[in-house]
Parts: sequence; structure tokens; C-alpha cells
Amino acid sequence: MGLGGGLYVLTVMNKTRILPLVLALTALLLPPRAVACTALMITDKQGNVYSAKTMEYAAMMPFEMSYVPAGTKVVSVAPGNKPGLSFETKFPVLGVSADVGVGNGINMMVESANNQGLSLSTNEMPGSQSPAGAGSDAAKALAATDLALYLLGNFKSVAEVKEVLQGGDVSVWLPKVPLVGNIELPMHYILWDKTGAGIVIEFLDGKMNVHDNPVGVVTNAPDFPWHLTNLNNYAQLTNVDKNTGQFGQLKVSAPDSGNSLANLPSSQIAADRFVKAAFYTQFVRKADSPEDAVITLGHIMNNFDRPYDLSIDEGYSAEGGTAGTTSSEVTLFTWMNDKVRNLYFLRTIDALNFARFDIDKLAPIKSVVTVPLAKINDANLDGTQVLLGAAAQ
Repeated sequence: MGLGGGLYVLTVMNKTRILPLVLALTALLLPPRAVACTALMITDKQGNVYSAKTMEYAAMMPFEMSYVPAGTKVVSVAPGNKPGLSFETKFPVLGVSADVGVGNGINMMVESANNQGLSLSTNEMPGSQSPAGAGSDAAKALAATDLALYLLGNFKSVAEVKEVLQGGDVSVWLPKVPLVGNIELPMHYILWDKTGAGIVIEFLDGKMNVHDNPVGVVTNAPDFPWHLTNLNNYAQLTNVDKNTGQFGQLKVSAPDSGNSLANLPSSQIAADRFVKAAFYTQFVRKADSPEDAVITLGHIMNNFDRPYDLSIDEGYSAEGGTAGTTSSEVTLFTWMNDKVRNLYFLRTIDALNFARFDIDKLAPIKSVVTVPLAKINDANLDGTQVLLGAAAQ
């Protein structure tokens, strides 16, 4: 699936949606933007790691659920649509994917994890551009649309990822992607492993930048170092309420709890979400067990969940917009990764609860399996059986 002329059908949520020609054509002119995405990581009392991410767009996108088993042979794409880097996956990769109109027949893994505790998310980053000369050596050329599959399919940790990216064995370049208006893929890439180590990969100012992530939070533009600097403006934040005070001779006491949140940014712009996410990961109580940690993480992510029309943009300010119309960015899905038990959780805009996937139990699948997210919604919360059933067909 992908963008093209005429009517096209996206089975993204519970029901099939048919988008009219005007939206398809507009989407080609106005790149879809995921500008409200929030990714974060927490730990439990034992130090086990859990990551999560919300994915926002103002139009339905062709997202699917894919499982790519270990031993899958992949040939990436070099500039000029030539064969690029060739590799075979060592580890299985599970996640939300999309056919973005580039590559080798395997969907781009958008929000994914392997069975080694390594995960990768993609958040929108305007102005991304290929480093000078990237991909010129076809044998090393790795299209960014295959970056998640390459890294998760071959490496166990953030340390290993940093080593390969900085070692010169691969040359990552940004293809122009039809799904986002035929511009260079405007994403930065967020990785966490089961030790809690994290990095953010950005393609800005003509080079690839790999940043360590000391706060366990990523949103969108500006660049990641800007957000770290901006946290200096919020050094006063605390989760301790001040419930008493005095004005002249009048002593006052707060009638309710929660006033420590008064200085926490409330808007959904990237800068404010970054601060809010950092606050939650810093102060929310650590859970005692993996089961409780996933529940805690779900509650944290609810604070970044956007229903329809929570905020609206007029005209051309979001994908799908035309003159005189409005659009609304919504959380198309939220996903969570339990890195100690190799579990993947997914909830779409059309679901109340999370479907659960056990990556280890998918090992019998020996070829790539992709299903619409609609089938996940209908799965009675057992996503593992949906993929196993699809593989058996």
C-alpha cells in the first residue's frame, strides 16, 4: 500500500477507509508529518527497561504489523535505485511497518524491536538530509528505510549500533519517499536496549549525528541537543506539592493535591512534550515487577494520547489539509516494549486496550508476515496468534 493516483484503500484501523482523490493528491504535495510523536523509556526497581512511543498523524497512514524472522536476506537500495548493502538478519524483528514506496519488497519497520532487547522508533525531523557522498559506494549503501531492519536484525545493543555506524562499514543515505511527498526521509531514529542505554540518530547539517540519550526521552524538532539544553529552563520542576502559604495575615491551604504540576508545560508542541515526558520518567514511582511496569508505562503514555480534534489546524498546516478545511493530529497508535520478557504491546486509535505480542513465540514463523492493523484490533488482545495464523495460511 502507499500513496498514488485515484482512490486508494487503507485498512489501518478497525474498518476500511477510502480516501478520496483530493486527499491522495494533496498528500503528494503536502508531506505527511508525524510532529506530535513522543518516545520515552523507564525502568523498574530491578533496573529492567521498558520503552514506549505514540505515533501521531492528521491522516490515516498505511501502517501494518510485520514480523521479519531471523535468516531473512535483504538487499537495500543505493542512490539511483541500484542494489545496495546486502545482509541477512541474525535476529527476528517485530513491529509496525509501512510500504513507503522505496526498497526491496519488505516494508519499512517504523516502530520495532528484536528479541535481544533492542528497539527502534522513528520520529519526524524536518530538514533531514543525506550526508555528502552517502551511499556512493553501492556495496555499503543502506537506505534509511532499511535502517531499523539492519540494526535490529543484526545487533543486540546500543554499543554495537554505535560501533557499526561510526566504523564506516555502512553508508546510510536518505531516499526520497513517495509516502511523505517525495522528499528525503524526514526522520530521526531512537534506539534503546535492555541496559537502558539510548541514542538518537539525526541527519542534519549534511552529516549523520549520533547522540547519547541521558534522559530517556525524544520528541521532534528542534534537534535533540536543543531539547537537552532547554531542560535547563525547568530546573525548578519537582513533584512535591506546596499546600500551605500566607498572604498578609491570611493563611491559606490548598483544597486539593497536584499543584506541583503548575509549571509543567501543557501544550502538545515538541518542546513542551519533551519537558513533560522527562518529568514523568523522572518522578513516577518505579514498579516492583515487569507486569506492573508495563501498566505504569501505559498510564504514562496516556498523557500523550491525542483523540480527534484535541487541537485542530486550519488549511495547509497539516497533512491532508486543503484551503478552507481543518485537520487534527491524532494518536494513530501507541506501542510499548517490555525488554526483559520480549513483549510488544500495541493500541490503535480504534482500540481501548493493548494487544500483546510475544516475540519469542513467533519463532516458528520462517518467512516475512505482514497483516493490517485492523486484524490486530480484532484479535481479542492476542496479537501473537494473529501473526501465527497469517503465517499458516
